[in-house]
Amino acid sequence: MTGFKKWLLLIITGIVVILTSIFLFIKSGQETARLNDAARKQAPGNFIQLDQGLVHYKLYGPDTARLLVLIHGGGTSGMEVWQFNIPYLLSKGYRVLAYDLYGRGYSDRPHTKYDLNLYRHQLVQLLDTLRLQQPFDMIAMSMGAAIGLDYAGEHPDRVKHIILLGPAASGDLQPSKLLYIPIVSDVLMSGYWYPRAVENQRKEFVNQPLFNSYSQRLKYFMNFQGYKRLTLSSWMYMLNQNQLYLLKKISPGKIFLLYGDQDPFFPPEKLNSYTSLYPTLEIRRVANAGHMPHYEQPQEVNKQMWKYLNAGK
Repeated sequence: MTGFKKWLLLIITGIVVILTSIFLFIKSGQETARLNDAARKQAPGNFIQLDQGLVHYKLYGPDTARLLVLIHGGGTSGMEVWQFNIPYLLSKGYRVLAYDLYGRGYSDRPHTKYDLNLYRHQLVQLLDTLRLQQPFDMIAMSMGAAIGLDYAGEHPDRVKHIILLGPAASGDLQPSKLLYIPIVSDVLMSGYWYPRAVENQRKEFVNQPLFNSYSQRLKYFMNFQGYKRLTLSSWMYMLNQNQLYLLKKISPGKIFLLYGDQDPFFPPEKLNSYTSLYPTLEIRRVANAGHMPHYEQPQEVNKQMWKYLNAGK
């Protein structure tokens, strides 16, 4: 080997060592918290052991009241997104069940595929274990829409009405092929995506001061170990799947859809893909709202949801 080649090899090796060191340093500052007993003491609800781990939930209201099940989306803050809706629903006489999906909020983050099958069994087991056997209404947002539609299609006698909020069930998210390569995906998720994860969600909000407050909770939950892993799995096995076929399993006149007029993931033209499969779909656009209309415009959305549910009871 010539002297030039030796120097070139040393330079390349040095660059690799430096870049690797930088990457490991960046990664060491991510996901530094453990979801253990100490962390769960901060949770507002209760925990129940299901097949894939502990699930955080809260059941509000008297057991004699009409039951309403809330299913949040893929956001890491879990059922906290219902904080402006639950008090209103309780004031209307509902009994409300809210829970954290696996991998979100205070629920466990199992090492498995984060797909519809996982969330289907979670919901079935949760309802069965809590012995909630009566028919109920359902509100499902974003990624949770597919979970709600799937359950309703398989249990038509259990679900009376479904409200979808900014549904993400059409499989529009297509991960880069690079993310399917193990080492490369780790570099991209840790070095590029994770540092931008919170700020990338800013576009989902119209009310920026509200997002600034909400982002503090995002930072808290995304620091728990497993966040990058389960997020990548959700992209690969859940959010990239077109699950609109589930609409055809629901009886006519049972679904109400609300979406924000500035939702970057639900433009108005997407409505055609829903109504073509479910012609009786009721639709309302929520002004000055992004991907979580119930969070940005709770007064308007609460009123619209109650109007729909009260008319159909």
